[in-house]
Formats: sequence, C-alpha cells, structure tokens
Amino acid sequence: MSTGPVTSAEFDPAAFDVAAYTRLAPTELEFDLATGELSFSYELTGSAAPLVFTERLVLPVREALAPDNVAAVAAVLGLAHLVGGISYAKAAAVTTIEVGEVTAAELQLLLGVYRDGMAEFAYTNDLPAVLETQLEATVVADEVLPFAFDPDAPLVACGGGKDSIVSLEALRRSGRTPRSFVVNPNAITSGVVERSGSVLLEVTRALDPRLFEINANGALNGHVPVTALNSLLGVAVSVLHGLGPVVMSNESSASSPNLEWHGRPVNHQWSKGIQAERLLRAALASRLGPDAELYFSLLRHLNELTIAALFAKITGYDDVVTSCNRAFTITRNSGVRWCRDCPKCRFVFLALAPFTHRDRLVAIFGGDMLRDESQLVGYRELLGLKDFKPFECVGELDESLAAAAHLARLPEWSDAAVIHALAEEIAVSGRPVPSLDSILAQRSTTLAPAEYVKALDAAE
Repeated sequence: MSTGPVTSAEFDPAAFDVAAYTRLAPTELEFDLATGELSFSYELTGSAAPLVFTERLVLPVREALAPDNVAAVAAVLGLAHLVGGISYAKAAAVTTIEVGEVTAAELQLLLGVYRDGMAEFAYTNDLPAVLETQLEATVVADEVLPFAFDPDAPLVACGGGKDSIVSLEALRRSGRTPRSFVVNPNAITSGVVERSGSVLLEVTRALDPRLFEINANGALNGHVPVTALNSLLGVAVSVLHGLGPVVMSNESSASSPNLEWHGRPVNHQWSKGIQAERLLRAALASRLGPDAELYFSLLRHLNELTIAALFAKITGYDDVVTSCNRAFTITRNSGVRWCRDCPKCRFVFLALAPFTHRDRLVAIFGGDMLRDESQLVGYRELLGLKDFKPFECVGELDESLAAAAHLARLPEWSDAAVIHALAEEIAVSGRPVPSLDSILAQRSTTLAPAEYVKALDAAE
C-alpha cells in the first residue's frame, strides 16, 4: 500500500523499481509572470510510495509583455505541462496518465504524444503496451480566450541547423522581423541567432535531477517527442509577448516512419511530422480560437534535398551552422559542431554535396565524409541498402539514393571512396533510383499561410 509522496531527503535512487509504478499524474504548475520562473510537477504512483518530480523552467519576460494575453498563456502552459510528462512517464513505462480536464482536441494531441510519439521508446525497450497508453481525462467544451496577436511578427524555432537558417533568412528577406526561439541555448544556437541578426527569446529547462539519478539505477530511458513540448513553450512565449506565429522548419520527410511494429508506425520524427502539427494546431484552436495561425512549419512542403539546395545559396553561416545532435546534450555542450560519425552528419553532408563545392563542404564539416570509408556502413542504412532508416532526423531513402547516384556522375566526387562503393552496391541491388531533378520537383502538403509560403518561394 502506498504512503505519502517521497521527499528529496527520503529518496533513494538505488531503490527505484520500474515495476512499482503504473500511473503518472501532472500535478502542480506554478508561473511567476514577473520573473518568468515556471515549474511543472508530476507524480508517479503505484505499489510504492508516490514519487514526485519537479522540473524548472524560465521564460523570457525582459521585453514588454502583452497583459491581455495572460489567460491565453496559462492555457498554453497548461497543455505544455501535460505534454511534458513524457519525460517522467518513460522512467517506468507507465501506461496510465491522469490528465484531468481537457478539450477534445487537446485529448487527441495527448493521445498522439503518449502513443505515437513514444513508439520509438516502446520499440527500443520492447514495450508494446506503451502503444496503447490510456489517458484518464474529463473532456470539456472549447473555450476561446482573447489575446493580442501580430501575424507579421514570427517567432522562429532555431536549432542551429540548415533548416532553421533557411526559414530565418527567407522571412528576413521578405521584410519581416523574425525573432528566434531556443530552448536551452548553447554556443552553437546562440552563434546562429547572432549571425542572423534576430533577437533571441530563450527558455531554459532543467529536468528534475531525480530523473538522472533513477536513470543510473535502472529506470527506463529512450527517445521522447520533445519537439511537441518545445513547440508549446514557443507558443507560450509568443503569446506572452504578443508576437505572431511560431514558425518551425520541419520538412516533408519528417512525416515518414522508420518502420512498422505491432501494426503501428514507428517514427523517430513523429513530433516534427504533419500529424503532430495538425493535432497541435487543433488543440491550440480549441483554447485560442480557429482563426489565429499560431503554429506551422514553413518548410513542410519541401523535402530535405530541396532545403539543402536553398541552404547552399546562403553563405554567411558556414562557420556557425550545425545539424549534428551530438553537439547538443541535456547535460553539457560538447563544443563540437560536427562529429562526422553519426547518421545526421552523414545525411547532411550527402544532401549538401550536390549543391555545394567540395572545398566549401569540407570546410563546413572539418573533413570529407565521403572519402572516409569507415562511414560506408552508415551510408548503406541511409540508402536502404542495410536495415531500416536510422532513428535520426534524416531524409527519405530515395533522397539519399538520388544524391549518391548524382554524385557518382560528377567528376568532383570521382575519387570519393564512399560514393564509388555505393554506386556499385546500388547497381547490384537493382533498386530503382529517382533522379535528383524529380526529387527537387516534389511538393507536399503545407499548413503554412499563403503569405508565408510566398516568402519562402522567393528564396527558391
């Protein structure tokens, strides 16, 4: 029988038992409008004493705020609180989440986050029950809260990579004044924002230290759809400051799963895909009204190679850009912009190569990845010649095939050992290879307003 919540003084990380916890309840949310200090609390319950976690965040409040938007901010933060439980639910793979009162659209978003968004976690830990996680909720009617909104003052989520740079530059050149949004900025993201000349609105987020302690003592770990939480934090910041839409830079390939498991798609990028975008927009509309375009991806209709071609035209970020996730960790900033030994580095190098002079590309990365034969196994995965598409933010198999086949025909890359080997393996495999031009001509569905899409079209 469980007793009262475990306090910090009583907590013994070594005693954490995954099987002893079956439910998660988001509990307290505290926000100080004067300081921007925010806390989200959660409680794990089951056969053991309840275990309470509290994470601390700070939202930017140094600029003039929009006082009429306080109720709207509270609604967005309330939804962010519910989504943020993913980090603590995974510790014991709990499959019952108590979410309280939510609108029907908010419930659909949360079901997506805790099921589809956690599918990779379920797959890597062999926990199919996570795919059917139950949410205990009371559905309430939509409530439209008034708030001030500037449709021409975008807040661009900036991760320091080629995609957000393309969005920032397109919006800047359209005559708008985009601001940049970053959760836990480091030297890399700050360098890109500074180079863009945009104002940085930053959120700091510190997970409860207990989570790291129990992770070291047997708690379950794995990928969570953190973009869903970061997106809501961005919307909260935008509404707080009376700005315009939060502009993401998620491409069409983010919507494609890596594999199927137990009859369900497993997509590493689920929270960057169009399904998550639709669900989040609907959830926001249920609280803030259907007319405000609060959130969308500017690059949704484009694939990775098309975005790479757009980035290649922008030369002012070569010494600050990075898309390597090893440059970003929760606990430290490695100081390395490109590790040159991960799926993301491999893919971005390959994607940029058809549009970027070899010397420039080598200078950006600090080395030539297509001359490094040790990368061949990783490139086989990207082309679908081995296993399935890696659990990383990489493009479609056809994009990689088209890029590799195109490079094999270019004299500039004729001595690249990886390209030579891949060309031979593609031929033996009999795989159909789309042309680079056919890939670049592809366009997918977008939810971005027409006037924003025009700003991007002007950059093509």
